[in-house]
Amino acid sequence: MDIGFRVCVEKLSRLYQDLARIQRAYNDAAALGGANNEVAEAIQERMEAEMTRYLSLKAALTEPKSLDLTAKLHVTCSDWLIQVLLEPDDSPRPSYIMNSRRPLVFPLPERVPKTLTCLPEFVLENLVYFLPFIKGFYSNTLEENGSEFLETILSCIIVFMGSCNRIRNPHLRARLAECLESLLPHNEEEVIPNPNRLGTICREQLFKQHPHASKIIPSLLDVFVDIEMTGQSVQFEQKFNYRRPMYIVMDYLWGISQHREYFKELAKEAEQNMEAINPPLFLRFLNLLINDSVFLLDEALSNMAQLKTMQTARDSGEWAKLPPREREENEALFQHTRMIARFDNILGRWSIHTLEFLTSEITDIFSHPVMVDRIAAMLNYFLLNLVGPNKKNFKVKDKDEYDFKPDVFVMKICKIYINLKESDEFCLAVSQDGRSYSPNLFTQAEDVLARIHGGGLIADLKFVAEKVSRMAVQQKVEEEMLSDAPDEFLDPIMSTLMTDPVILPSSHVVIDRSTIARHLLSDQSDPFNRSPLTMDMVKPDDALRIRIESWMKRRKEKGASTSKD
Repeated sequence: MDIGFRVCVEKLSRLYQDLARIQRAYNDAAALGGANNEVAEAIQERMEAEMTRYLSLKAALTEPKSLDLTAKLHVTCSDWLIQVLLEPDDSPRPSYIMNSRRPLVFPLPERVPKTLTCLPEFVLENLVYFLPFIKGFYSNTLEENGSEFLETILSCIIVFMGSCNRIRNPHLRARLAECLESLLPHNEEEVIPNPNRLGTICREQLFKQHPHASKIIPSLLDVFVDIEMTGQSVQFEQKFNYRRPMYIVMDYLWGISQHREYFKELAKEAEQNMEAINPPLFLRFLNLLINDSVFLLDEALSNMAQLKTMQTARDSGEWAKLPPREREENEALFQHTRMIARFDNILGRWSIHTLEFLTSEITDIFSHPVMVDRIAAMLNYFLLNLVGPNKKNFKVKDKDEYDFKPDVFVMKICKIYINLKESDEFCLAVSQDGRSYSPNLFTQAEDVLARIHGGGLIADLKFVAEKVSRMAVQQKVEEEMLSDAPDEFLDPIMSTLMTDPVILPSSHVVIDRSTIARHLLSDQSDPFNRSPLTMDMVKPDDALRIRIESWMKRRKEKGASTSKD
C-alpha cells in the first residue's frame, strides 16, 4: 500500500495541480492572442495529453472491487492499531497475534506499549491518503460495508490524533484531522456528489452516536494547539493548511447540540483554570485562533492592497514600458500574490467564522482580562480597515477570483461585537483601544451594513456603539483622575495602571497579573530574562496592590469633591 496506492494517489494529485496550472496558462495565452494562436494551441495539446494520463490513473485507482478490498484492509488495520495500543503486556513473546479483543475505554493508558513504537508510520499514513481520496472520487466505499466500518475508523482517528505520545510526528497527527473531515457527511463541494442519502445519514449518525463522540473535540483541539507548540519542523505556512480541515470539522460539530455542549464544557473548564501551571486546552486554542485571525486577515488585506496597486500599474500601460525581463518578473509576482491572497482570504474567513459561532454561546472567557483586550483590538482594527477611509485600497477587479468577500468579513465581525455586547469588560476594552477605535467607527459600519444587506444587524450594533460610547466617556474621566500615577504603579509592558501586581521570581520585575498570564499563553518564559516561568511561580505583591488601591481611592474622592464644587 505504501509504495503502490499511496504513490499513485500522490501522482494523481500532482497531475491535477499540473492541469490547473496548464489551464491558467492556456487562458492567459488565449486572452493575449486568441484561442487559435500557436502558443495557445501548443498548451491545449499539452493539456489534453495530461488529461488523458489523469483520467487513466483515476480509472485504475477507482476500480470498485479494488477500492472495496482496500477499504476493508484499512478498517482492519485501524482496529488492529487500537488493539496494539490497548495490549497491557508488551514483553517479548514468540507471537504478537491478538488472542482476544479488548474494548476501547477512555481514559486510555498513559503507558505506550513498546510494540506500538516498533510499527512503521505508514501503517497509519496509508489511511491518511486513502480517506481523502475516496471522499473525492468514490465516497460510498465505506458506507457500503456497514456503519461499523465508519465507527472503527473514527475510533482510530480519535485515539491517535489526540496524543503526541502515541504519534510523535506532528504532520501525521495533523493529517488525521483531514481524515476526520473526510468522514463528514457529503456536501456540494465534492468532485462527484453522493446520490446515496442513506450514506449521508450514516455519517450524520456517526458523529452523534459514536460511543466516544465526546472525545472528538478535545482530540481536535489538541492537535490544533500542538502543531504550533511542537517545536518540530512544521513550517509557518503549513500549519494553516493543516488547520483548514479542522475549521471545517469544528463548524460541522458546532451544529450538533451535543458537541456544542462539549465546546461549552471545555470553555467552562478553562475559565476555572485560567492561571493553572499548564494553561487549559480551550484557552490555548482561543489564543492561537485569535493569532491566526490577526495574521490571516492582516495578510489578506495587505495582499489585496498590493494587487490593487499592481492592477492599476498594469492597466495604465506602465508595465508595457518596462524591459521584457522586468515585465515578466512583475507578472510572476502578480500571479504569486494572487495565489497567496486567495489562500489568506479563505483561511481568514474560516478563522473569523469560527470566532463568530463560538461567541454566539460562549462569552465569559472572551471577557476575561487575559483575552478581552486582544479580541477588542483585533475587531476594531479590521472593522476600521473594512469600513473606514482605507476600504477603497482593497477594491480590485475580479475580487471573486481571489475569494475576497469584504462584505462577509464585515458582517461576521459585526456579529462578534453583537454576540459580546452584554459584557461590560468587552465594551470597555473596545473603547480603550486607542489605535483603531473612534466614536464614528460604528457609524461607518452601519452605513456599510445598509449597503450589503446587513440591515438586520444595525439595531444591535447601535446598542453596542452607544454602550461603548458611554463607557469611553466614563473611562476618560477616570483616566484623567489617575493620569499622574507614579511609575511604580504602571505595568512595565503595557504602561497601564496595575490592578493585581505580581513579582516574577527570577527577574524580580513587578508586572500586572493579566499581562504576564497573556504572555505565558504563547511563551512560558520570563519576558525580561527568558528564564522558565509558569503562573504558579509568580508571587502577589500585596503591599503594592494595597498602595495602588489606596492611591486610586484618594484620587477618586478628590475628583468627586472637585466635581461637586
